[in-house]
Amino acid sequence: MRLLLLIIFGLYSIGLNAQQKSDSSLKLRVTKIETQTNEINTLIKEIPNLKDKIDYQQKLNEQTLNSISNQLSSASYILTLFGILFAISAIGLGIYVTFIERKIVKINEENKELLVKNQKIKQDVEDLNKLIQSDIYNLFLKIKREETVHILDRLIKVPKDIANVCESLLSRELIPDDFTKLKQAYSNLTDEDYKRQYNILFFQHFFDKSLKDETLRKPIGEYISLGVNAAFENDIIKTTKDFATILVDKGIVEYKLEINSFFEALAKSSYKDFSEVYITLYDNLKSRKNRFDIFTLVESTKEKRKAKINFGNLLIENYTNLTPTESETLVFKENEELSNQQIIQEREEKEKEEERIKQEEEKLKQRQERQKKQEEERLKRQANSSNG
Repeated sequence: MRLLLLIIFGLYSIGLNAQQKSDSSLKLRVTKIETQTNEINTLIKEIPNLKDKIDYQQKLNEQTLNSISNQLSSASYILTLFGILFAISAIGLGIYVTFIERKIVKINEENKELLVKNQKIKQDVEDLNKLIQSDIYNLFLKIKREETVHILDRLIKVPKDIANVCESLLSRELIPDDFTKLKQAYSNLTDEDYKRQYNILFFQHFFDKSLKDETLRKPIGEYISLGVNAAFENDIIKTTKDFATILVDKGIVEYKLEINSFFEALAKSSYKDFSEVYITLYDNLKSRKNRFDIFTLVESTKEKRKAKINFGNLLIENYTNLTPTESETLVFKENEELSNQQIIQEREEKEKEEERIKQEEEKLKQRQERQKKQEEERLKRQANSSNG
């Protein structure tokens, strides 16, 4: 292609020169033509060499490009691998840094909590030191309270241990929150033999809460008689106050059975004439209606009569001069009739007791006479034996 162009170019030049220099000599033109022809031939001869050089250069370029491409591929692979390793390292480093950061934050928080605890411990120690120096009695109460909490927590785990700690808990002041722990321990108990001690505690410390609880109401109601007999004076007064409180809150009719059990237990106990019990019940019933309603609700049986009379005497004493209603007047009359019946009963019981004592004295006298006679006979036998 290049050769063709050169030929065309040469012919064109010749034609152009021939046209422009038509007046030149033929010899000069021939010389020029030969010269140009030689040049063309030279160029034609050089074309294969140039083509070989071009092919060689092209192959060299291809090899160079392949080498560069391979190097770039290797470099790309290395960079990719390095990038992956770097990414993994970066992720690992990030996780490690995050872990360290969280650990540092946690340590910081723990240090703050520890500082607060140490400050609290320091304050507690200072307070305890002041308490020891200034108020040893309150310190004793605080220690005793901690011991009580420990005992109740142990009962939850070992309910049967009530056999060992019941007496101790009876002599302590328990707070309302203790009822929950005591009930939980009671619920965990599987042996019926140990429930009596729990009933004592419920009766003396949480009588009102026990009656409100559907699980405990029945067993505590059945335990009232034993509870009254086992209580000390301060215990029976507290129980009576708690009982009156729940009667006001829940209604007297709701606890008819428990009221009759309570009055029967009082009438049969050593507290039947303990006026403080009836005054406590009277004062905490709050209203006139409640006081007369409870009197009416108590059955007028022989077993409950003494306690009912003592409570009725308070009604007569406080309301006789306050214009009693017809129903209240009937209460006064009933109480008077009960009092007469009680007098007759007590007289009969006294006569029976006197007769019993008389019989016992007669039996004692007869026994002494027999012993005396036996002694005389023994001495007489000894005397006869000596004479013989």
